[in-house]
Amino acid sequence: MGRMILPADWDRPDTDNGLLCKRFMSGIWHGEDHSFYFKYRFFKPERKAGEEKYPLVIYIHGADAFGDDNAMHLEMHDIGTMFAKDAWQDSDPCYILAPQTRMEWHWSRNDTVDLLQEFVSYFIEKQKDIDRRRIYIYGYSAGGLGILKLLKKYPDFYAGAVPICGATDGHNITELLKTPIWLVHAEDDRIVKATYGNPGEGSKFYLGSADIYEVLKKHKGSGNDILFTSYSEGWMKKVFGVNPHCSWVTVSDERHGAEFRHWLFRQRRR
Repeated sequence: MGRMILPADWDRPDTDNGLLCKRFMSGIWHGEDHSFYFKYRFFKPERKAGEEKYPLVIYIHGADAFGDDNAMHLEMHDIGTMFAKDAWQDSDPCYILAPQTRMEWHWSRNDTVDLLQEFVSYFIEKQKDIDRRRIYIYGYSAGGLGILKLLKKYPDFYAGAVPICGATDGHNITELLKTPIWLVHAEDDRIVKATYGNPGEGSKFYLGSADIYEVLKKHKGSGNDILFTSYSEGWMKKVFGVNPHCSWVTVSDERHGAEFRHWLFRQRRR
């Protein structure tokens, strides 16, 4: 199976990303029937005096990193390693979990979502010092689709989520109100659209980030727990020189992404 053909204006990782990738250990997890597996990378924080529990951040890659090498999903972008940087770990030490899946087990499949949740639960049980009130999840593109489906199926588990350039169907859409979410999308994204022009509820509707936000605002009033950042047409190209689908670049960027990262870590599950 061939890899996704990427446009010439796709983003590239910074030179220090390779060093950050080396800080991640490798593992493989098999489902209960052993017919399915996730290869994964994980980062373990250094214990700090007085610290007993640490948050867990789960990173879900996009379609450009589908595979079985247990490397590409961290190596091809900065977004997967941003919480492993020294500056972040010094102030907010955390576990990072980065599973990789194959194209045939797309993140948007119901069974893949269930297996992902099973895997996350297994990892938390294995690492006894994870703070169960602070389980965070973020990802982009196909990963964003998977996150939104996961949050609808398991609405009382995650403390906060940042789905970047994602989309979902309208089935059980109001379940997303049970998790603090910050949606991120560029208006001129042509790979996963920010809007499909028909924001509504029910399985017949396909919703981009802008559509999801409009639907949920009606139920949440001001939408305090549902945030949305939209980048205007041409902004991604002008500021970062990349394809407008690559809005994950803004989240991993030191200056533009700080607000997203700090917001995520302020969330707590009661």
